[in-house]
Amino acid sequence: MKKILFLLLFVGLLNSLIFPQKGLKKFKVQELDDSTEVDCSHEYLNLGIIGFGNSEYFNGIRFNFSDCGIKEINGINITFWKPGRNPNSEVNGISLGAAPHASYLRGINIGIAGVVANKEMSGLNIGGLGVVSNGVARWINIGGLGVVSNGSLEGLSIGTLGVVSNGDSYGLTFGGLGSVTNGSSYGINIGGLGSVTNGSSFGINIGGLGAVTNGEFQGISIGGLAVVTNGEQTGITFGGIATVSNHDMTGINMGGIAVVSNGNITGLNIGGVAVVSSGDILGLSTAIGAIFSKGSIQGVTITGYKTDADEFSGLNIAAGWTEVNNFTGVSISGYNRITEVQTGLSIGLFNSATELHGVQIGLINIAKNNSGIAKVLPFFNFHFD
Repeated sequence: MKKILFLLLFVGLLNSLIFPQKGLKKFKVQELDDSTEVDCSHEYLNLGIIGFGNSEYFNGIRFNFSDCGIKEINGINITFWKPGRNPNSEVNGISLGAAPHASYLRGINIGIAGVVANKEMSGLNIGGLGVVSNGVARWINIGGLGVVSNGSLEGLSIGTLGVVSNGDSYGLTFGGLGSVTNGSSYGINIGGLGSVTNGSSFGINIGGLGAVTNGEFQGISIGGLAVVTNGEQTGITFGGIATVSNHDMTGINMGGIAVVSNGNITGLNIGGVAVVSSGDILGLSTAIGAIFSKGSIQGVTITGYKTDADEFSGLNIAAGWTEVNNFTGVSISGYNRITEVQTGLSIGLFNSATELHGVQIGLINIAKNNSGIAKVLPFFNFHFD
């Protein structure tokens, strides 16, 4: 039974890392309900505080070939073979053996194959293959292949392949391939390939390939390829290729190629090629390529190619081209094209404004609200109401 259990653990971990939202929710550790009665032999020999055999209750140092149908063991429990079924059971103290197993494991639990709890485990839990809890797993959990909790994970959890929590996670989690939380995470989550949170995340997320949060994110997030947040994103984010948010993005936002938001972007925004927002951009933004907003840009923009927005207020420096409907402030660009109203100063080789309220400096300057030859002038043009 335990070989099958740990095989399921291994397959479930791999499945969860490839399909983190769907695969994980299908993977459950199958254990008896605690109301289930089991038929076990309870032959034993107790010599004071030392006991031998399958006693249901014991206080002291206990040796048993395989636990089956135990109720409460306090002290040191040593077993030598895979356990039977142990519903409605608890072991408090030190559990050592092939695969310590009970409804509740509290203390130090070390299993050559693994450590399994039907309800809750707390303390130091180490499994050669895995550490598995159908409820809460807290304090220090280390699995040779993985750590899996169908409740919350609390404390330090390390799995060579992965760490998976179907509830919330609190503390530090590290998975050689991935760290996955189906609830919300609070703390530090590190995945060799990826760190995935299907709820909200508050803390530090680091993924070798990517860091993904399907809810709100607050903290520091680093992804070798990308950082993706489907909720609001606040803090410091860096994606080797891109930082992406489907809602507002606030803080220091960096993407090797791009910073992209379907909401507003506020703060320091650095995109290797582009900074793109479906909402507004506020703060200091820079990109080698383009800075684009479907709404307004307020603050300072520095770009190698183009600044493009509906409205702009502040200082804009673009080596190539600036295209804005309504502009207020100072723009220095090869080509300044203000399709509606310009208020302030534009400096470029070629400047054009439908309605100029300010000054243009360049080789050719067009102010369509001027009259006569003043519509198009070399070197300098202006219009003040």
